[in-house]
Amino acid sequence: MLKRIGALALCLMLAAAPLALAEKIPSDQFFLRAKDALTLLAQGQSREALEKLAFVYALPEASDEAFLQFVKDYLPALNAQTVQREVAVCYWEALSSQWLLAIPISEPTGDDVMALVLMSSDFETFTGYAALSWAEVSEGTAASEYVWWNVEYEPGARALYAD
Repeated sequence: MLKRIGALALCLMLAAAPLALAEKIPSDQFFLRAKDALTLLAQGQSREALEKLAFVYALPEASDEAFLQFVKDYLPALNAQTVQREVAVCYWEALSSQWLLAIPISEPTGDDVMALVLMSSDFETFTGYAALSWAEVSEGTAASEYVWWNVEYEPGARALYAD
């Protein structure tokens, strides 16, 4: 009887192991929150964008006001006419031990297109941000072991822009 219970428990543990070891991947909602926030920022709706991002800042000196100033300083080309909502990529950066979610602010037709990069450790919360050129994002994805495209950029394909 004890052997049967032990064998049954072992079988249950082995059956559950793949679920426990399953790789966590970013959800569509994770991408959508970031894209919505980028669109809101482009439309000048800062407060609504901050609500979408709901930052849990990793650095004590970081704040919502610092983020908004960062957007003004490092993403000056961000405006409602050029913001795109299709292309986004999430990849692991070993140096920072963070997931980086990069959304180019316009169609990434060249290496100099800037991207808003949001950092996360759990695909749930955003803990930081950066601005990288599309060339830097491409280098990061090429060097990363884990890369997820929400929609991969295909040169020559039409990209949709927000109204």
